[in-house]
Order: sequence, then structure tokens, then C-alpha cells
Amino acid sequence: MNWLSRSAMTFIMLVIFVTMVWVASGYPANARFMPFVVGIPAIGLCLLQLVLDARARRPVAETGDSRGTFEKAEQTVSEMVGHKVNFEIAREAMPVAEAEPEQSPGETVRRELTLWGWFVGLIVGILLFGFWVTIPIFLVSFLRFQARSSWRLALALALGATALLFFTFSTVFRMEVHPGFITSYLQDYFQG
Repeated sequence: MNWLSRSAMTFIMLVIFVTMVWVASGYPANARFMPFVVGIPAIGLCLLQLVLDARARRPVAETGDSRGTFEKAEQTVSEMVGHKVNFEIAREAMPVAEAEPEQSPGETVRRELTLWGWFVGLIVGILLFGFWVTIPIFLVSFLRFQARSSWRLALALALGATALLFFTFSTVFRMEVHPGFITSYLQDYFQG
């Protein structure tokens, strides 16, 4: 997998966040506060990820040395003590973090599409049914079916997160969140 395909999602998210901040810059101060709070750090994190991806893709030929860190350390110690030092025992005894097994491109695409589906579902849910209806339902659904948490844990985390968000937005920031198009229509319909 080349650098561009690994960084494609980061590019897409960077474009989304830059557009969000650009559009929000034309809003009044109170309305642009939240897009700025979310967008500006996200732009920074996307740029950081692109830099890290670019550094990771640097071919060995650019550095001029194809040896790994372990071999370089072995040579440095050998030069310091004046004779060849072999770290074979230490190499086998040192625990190495296990890397995730390579996934097939089809599996990677399936996982990315699944996560995009969750993301789009969250946005559509907020637009149609509002923030306070969608967030607890989304959290319970995501935790139960995607993260495979127990019902008890999913309900407890969703309830706690929703209470924290409600306290933060309503009490601390005194912000009104989107009520949802369908929810607003139903409220207007039943109120007269």
C-alpha cells in the first residue's frame, strides 16, 4: 500500500475540516465558536498525521543505511569495546510489540466503509432527529454492535456521555444544539 492510499482518508478529513472552518468564519461569533473548537485542532492533527505518514514512507535509499536500529546499536557497542559484540541472546529475550496482522485490501475497504457508514449515520441522525435524540441511540448502537460491548456497558457509557454532553453544552456553554428537522416538525405539528 503506497503513501497516497494510506493518507487518502487524512486528506479527505483535512478538506472537510478546512471547509468547515472556512464556512464558519462567515458566521457570527457565537455560531462559529463550536466549528472553530472542533475544526482548528482537527486541521492541526490532520497535518501532523500527513507529516508522520510522509516521514514513514521515506525509502531506505534516502537514509543510505539499510540496517535496522538493532544492528546499528550492535556496531556502536562493538566500536566502543574494541571487538565484535553479538546481541543474539538479547535479541531473542527482548519482548517485541506484536504488529497487527496484514489485512487484505478488501477487508481494509470493508472496515473503512463500515466506519464511514457509522459517521454518515450519525450526521444524518443529528440532522433529522436532533442531537439529544441521536447521540444516546448512536452511542448505544455503536458500542453494542461495532465495539461489541455488553448491553450494560453500552447503556452505561451512552448515558454517562449524554449526561456529560448535556451538562457541558447546556449548562457550561449555554448552547442550543440542532433539534432535528423531523423532531421540530413533529413538535410543531402536535403543539398546534
